[in-house]
Amino acid sequence: MLNYTRMAAFLLTITITLSIIGFTIPNVLSNVKLGLDLKGGFEVLYEASSFEENGAITLDSLRQTAKSLEKRINALGTTEPEIWTEGSNRIRVRLAGVADEQKVREILKKPAQLTVRGPDGAIELNGSDFLEGASSIVYGELQKPLIRVEVKDKQKLLEISTRLLHQKITFQLDETVLVEPVILVVLTEGISTLTGNYTYDQAKEIVDTINLGAIPLKLTEKYAQSVGASLGQLSLEQTVMAGAYASIIILLFMLVLYRIPGFIASFTLITYSWLLLGIMNWLGATLTLPGIAAFVLGIGMAVDANVITYERLKDEMRTGLSLLSALRKGYKNSFRTIMDSHVTTIIAAVVLFYVGTGAIKGFALTLVLSIGLSILTNVYFSQWLLRMLAKTDVFNNPLFFGVSRKQVVAIDKNEPMPLVHRAFDFVKHRKLYFFISILVTVIGIGSLLVHGLNYGVDFKAGTTIDVALGKPIEKNKAEEIVRKAGFDPSVVTVGGGQQDRVTVRFDRVLNADIGESDRILSAFAGEYGNGIGKEENTVDPGIAKELAFQAIVAVAVASIGIMLYVTIRFEWGFAVAAIIALVHDVFFVISVFSILKLEVNLPFIAAILTIVGYSINDTVVIFDRIRENLRFARAKTWGDLTSLVNLSINQTLVRSVNTAVTVLIASIALLVWGSDSINLFSLAMTVGLVVGMYSSIYIASQVWLTLKFKSIQRLERRALYLKNNPPPPPSPLPPEEVFESYEHTYEK
Repeated sequence: MLNYTRMAAFLLTITITLSIIGFTIPNVLSNVKLGLDLKGGFEVLYEASSFEENGAITLDSLRQTAKSLEKRINALGTTEPEIWTEGSNRIRVRLAGVADEQKVREILKKPAQLTVRGPDGAIELNGSDFLEGASSIVYGELQKPLIRVEVKDKQKLLEISTRLLHQKITFQLDETVLVEPVILVVLTEGISTLTGNYTYDQAKEIVDTINLGAIPLKLTEKYAQSVGASLGQLSLEQTVMAGAYASIIILLFMLVLYRIPGFIASFTLITYSWLLLGIMNWLGATLTLPGIAAFVLGIGMAVDANVITYERLKDEMRTGLSLLSALRKGYKNSFRTIMDSHVTTIIAAVVLFYVGTGAIKGFALTLVLSIGLSILTNVYFSQWLLRMLAKTDVFNNPLFFGVSRKQVVAIDKNEPMPLVHRAFDFVKHRKLYFFISILVTVIGIGSLLVHGLNYGVDFKAGTTIDVALGKPIEKNKAEEIVRKAGFDPSVVTVGGGQQDRVTVRFDRVLNADIGESDRILSAFAGEYGNGIGKEENTVDPGIAKELAFQAIVAVAVASIGIMLYVTIRFEWGFAVAAIIALVHDVFFVISVFSILKLEVNLPFIAAILTIVGYSINDTVVIFDRIRENLRFARAKTWGDLTSLVNLSINQTLVRSVNTAVTVLIASIALLVWGSDSINLFSLAMTVGLVVGMYSSIYIASQVWLTLKFKSIQRLERRALYLKNNPPPPPSPLPPEEVFESYEHTYEK
């Protein structure tokens, strides 16, 4: 009997949700905070040092310097500057939408200037005249906070206070007035107390600022990234278009393949995208180019949860279960697999967030949020909607779920799930697969020994300038323009969809103070007009070493964390097999980049960590099915184990292929239609996803099979040895010892 009430509730839920999304999405999109790689702007990492030879840098002086920088930026009218301290001696500044970048950078590098001026504006004292830690808070008779200052030269202060007695003087940091006291007495001890109606917080801020001016810090650029507004806008348009294409293709794929569940999956994916953007707005998170890439990949990975669930649902329906029973059992059995596969990706993303910087942190944050929301919308919300729909009794026909009636076969509960496709023997040629992987590994090792890796400035230090011309250019012409500007670059490459993008790399850091990079841009502008876009990255050698070390630590920590999780959830044999497959995947991608001499940079590391998470994700799904089938399988001989592995892979094959296709749609869309800035990231992801699917089937499963068989053989040999060499029976005690033992027990 049809339940029209539940059908109405289902349609009402869909309508209300889509109405809310449609009503709020313009506001959500308009409030998205774009990063400098999408909006244009620059990011600089400064290392602070004292002007004095042995001067110490305190955390207070570092914080006050950061505050001083923020005030200077605000005075220029730049909106929403991001400034924070890092470690004990670094300050990072990020500014989006800056018109005159060079002017801003020059102003920021100037040390804080503390001055004391007379009534006529003449400078009487400057920061170097004050003692280190010259200012402090003291309390007057009424316990009101007062400001105490002390100078190095008592005689100088005596002369000033005598000359300007009963006149107002002004303490300034740069152009900011701090306090304007009146000299009431002649100061003979080199100490002055500034009175006023201060709160403690106001007095503390003035004291800190005076102390900052007394010890001005020298700021040295260690890392810089600069993106022109036109190039940022182009990157945004290209990557958003890639995301739109990927989303449309994925939604159509789900509708065709899964029908009614595919419709619900499409609806929950729209909800997921809206929620992700809304939460990022609420958190004030900045959307960067890698962040959009994570968003698009997140859509592909969100589909993974639906595919796992719907394939399990179809399996249960093929056994003859009713729709509601199949839903209950399918969701119960798939939830564990979904959580196992998602946790591994979360581990990789969390590690990336803590060791990454800038845009890479944005990528990691977006990926973590994507996975969390994927579980919420594509597991719980999807399940609730499907249950509601199932109870209407409108869509009980298995065809609505992609299951034909001839596929429905009643089976015993201890029998494995029936296959809907021809069974493939994946174990038969395992030695060939091992040989192929070993061959690729040997070629990769050879390439690394001969060519090494083509490190970008992130790891090698130097400056990279990326110029978008809007017109095609030959490589020889690009090199000629750079040399005419007076430079001998390390590498010049031409790329982009229309061969209109030039990348110039130098192994040394270009001097921004004398405008070296501006000369190169001017040379291209002279040939192609002023409408060119540009992106510049500069990394100091010390920072390059740090980034390289952090990248190694990130991959190592993520891999160890994932392996520990797999060991806890499964057993040591599964963990060892997963480790081998993981190393295989990572090394394969590295080998491809070495052989093709492609640039290795921080986004490449982000891709590697994502591949690590995805590779384990795919492997875990197969291992979970092997573990499930072990419950009712006879696994004593090589033939038993071979049948078990083949059956498990065949049962999960459709899921593996469908998931790989959806995630590949996302990564290929980014590669084909996305910004050139993330081309190498997208290429690494695409190669890694294909290799990850291959290794899950042909490496990880085969390694586990070998280890499991050897483990069974060891147990059989031990059992046979114990059978042929039984331990001697315990010798009986002599009568007197038995009696003594009895007496002792009785006494106790």
